[in-house]
Amino acid sequence: MNSKYYLTEEIKPQVNKMGNVTFTADDVIFDWTAFEIPRGTAVIKSFSIKVAGANGSTQTQNFDLFFARSIDGVAPPTLGDSNDAKNIIKTTAARPYIIAYHGVDSSETEDLADSLVGYNIYGNGKGITADISFPQQNPIFLEGEHDFPGDSNYSKTTPGYQTLWVACTGGAFDFGTGVNIAGDNAADHLTIDVDGTDADDVFAVGDTVIAFDADGSGETTIGKITALTDAVVTVDAAPSLIADDDELCNLSPITLRLGIEY
Repeated sequence: MNSKYYLTEEIKPQVNKMGNVTFTADDVIFDWTAFEIPRGTAVIKSFSIKVAGANGSTQTQNFDLFFARSIDGVAPPTLGDSNDAKNIIKTTAARPYIIAYHGVDSSETEDLADSLVGYNIYGNGKGITADISFPQQNPIFLEGEHDFPGDSNYSKTTPGYQTLWVACTGGAFDFGTGVNIAGDNAADHLTIDVDGTDADDVFAVGDTVIAFDADGSGETTIGKITALTDAVVTVDAAPSLIADDDELCNLSPITLRLGIEY
């Protein structure tokens, strides 16, 4: 058959532990996140990964990506919550479902000059050295079940597509922003006053934001940003009450887009 190319929608995993929290090399960054590609055996040919900075500055970390499929209509079992240390029982349970792995080496794949100032982009477009194994030397093949039925966590597969999953571990990331709520925010307000780091140094219109208590817990999903300035964030849905000095973070600080070939 003739080759064909497909670019995934941006995959936006959710990280549910941020704020005053630092990850370690043993931690789950994000658990299994589903995405769909057309049916058939595919090979990853390119990747672009956007990684949020820490408090408005870039951060460079290595991390691991794992790809999985369902088995007999059952999704891969959880690796744990964000910021959990990897657990041998959970990783063993997930083993039959894992179909591919890629280690992201920041020294080989990140933007060379941190030229985007507040965040990093990792990709395979900077020129591949002999040490790089992705995807030129050892391409990553993906194929899953064609008819995942859906469950309480994941949607049913769209006809003509297949559902796959990606999870991430490792990397001493800090997804704190230093953007803090300025005074208690009433539950019916669509505009949120902030102080600390300028909000427009960290967020962009379209980001979904979440607030965390000072210890990195007690998260409150707020909504999608529709407008912002340095000191005011406007969202599309009135959040619950959020307290003074809660930290505003991006619910998806790591996003992926994959270019694949059939």
